[in-house]
Amino acid sequence: MKISEKNEGTAYPFWIIIDPEQNFKTGSDGIHRIASMITGVWFSREAAEEFLEKTRYNFSKNARVYCHSGYHSRDWVKLCSTLKSLKS
Repeated sequence: MKISEKNEGTAYPFWIIIDPEQNFKTGSDGIHRIASMITGVWFSREAAEEFLEKTRYNFSKNARVYCHSGYHSRDWVKLCSTLKSLKS
């Protein structure tokens, strides 16, 4: 597993693919529709972009790789710290 050192200006980054729907509306099923627009999580932008490229047929032309910070998730911080210590 490759952990990216390119954090794009955020602590404890992770990458997702966001594929927004056109004319998105919220409603009683809003959270499910939002969740259906998100794929991932990856430890590097390169891995997420490779997945998107290889499975492009599953996504719209608007799908993009996006970096988020896991700084506020104690579990994510612990996981990233553990993986980095194993890498050393």
